[in-house]
Amino acid sequence: MEYTILGKTGFRVSRLGIGTAEIGFERMPLASVSELLLFALDHGINVLDTARGYESSEELIGKAIGHRRRDFIIVSKCGYGEIEGMESLPPWSKKKITASVDQSLKKLRTDHIDIMLLHTCTKDVLQKGEALEALLIAQQKGKIRFIGYSGDNEDGLFALSLEPIDVVEISLNVTDQYNAEKLLPLAKEKKVGVLVKRPLGNCPWKDPLELSPQYGREYGEEYRRRFKAMGLKAADLGIEEDGWAEFFLRFVLSFPEIHVVLIGVTKLEHLVQDIQTLKKGVLPQPVWHKVRESFIKAQSLSGSIWLGQG
Repeated sequence: MEYTILGKTGFRVSRLGIGTAEIGFERMPLASVSELLLFALDHGINVLDTARGYESSEELIGKAIGHRRRDFIIVSKCGYGEIEGMESLPPWSKKKITASVDQSLKKLRTDHIDIMLLHTCTKDVLQKGEALEALLIAQQKGKIRFIGYSGDNEDGLFALSLEPIDVVEISLNVTDQYNAEKLLPLAKEKKVGVLVKRPLGNCPWKDPLELSPQYGREYGEEYRRRFKAMGLKAADLGIEEDGWAEFFLRFVLSFPEIHVVLIGVTKLEHLVQDIQTLKKGVLPQPVWHKVRESFIKAQSLSGSIWLGQG
């Protein structure tokens, strides 16, 4: 496993992390979650990304890895979604976020969360300050260690201007490159840790009927449209037709400004494949540039800006 330092947090993090949205939304059996997460840890992966809004994800993580909690860096998110018994609280309010943090701690079976992200709120919410203030209070009380923001585009850029933000989580993949041009350079300048979600872009090379009806199909519609417009051909990129998943992951790993690439896996064999992909290294520069140029050209021909799909 490769490791790097997550910006100014100082955390030593694995280049691959586990995104657990699918674990929660698909309500995986606890035994399967335990096998997956402990296998990941035994192979050097030490970052888990979850959220209060990912249904049973936090609870499953707490039960599965509670006895090895100190070996993981846990990232969660708050601000909206299911807050049991407090669903009527307005999103991004101090009460909502405080309750969300407390419930996350309980479900994760831990006394602190390493990184808590504000979950895709707008620039207006960030400017108001109430949401960030709630996390600063939680940080002062030792409930969370570092504060961050999960989101894209102009909202993400504004978040990077805020002093308390130590980590950002953004979308980036072959068909989603807006953040590569705008957010990555600023994050590097400010020494902010960068986590990337959706590196496979919800598999736009696949028939949507092959994807999870609960999680994969709806999110991938825009990515499928862009992939078709970009006109990428496996043969032109030096890969086999069944090699797109590996190619997409290596594309994202080719950005040195990215600290952790989050892979959403529910099957052990897919995790093994992703670990093997990491060992193959980054894409050759000419191939990587070809993908960048294809994105820019297709975006220009579309007549619109292809924003990050948060």
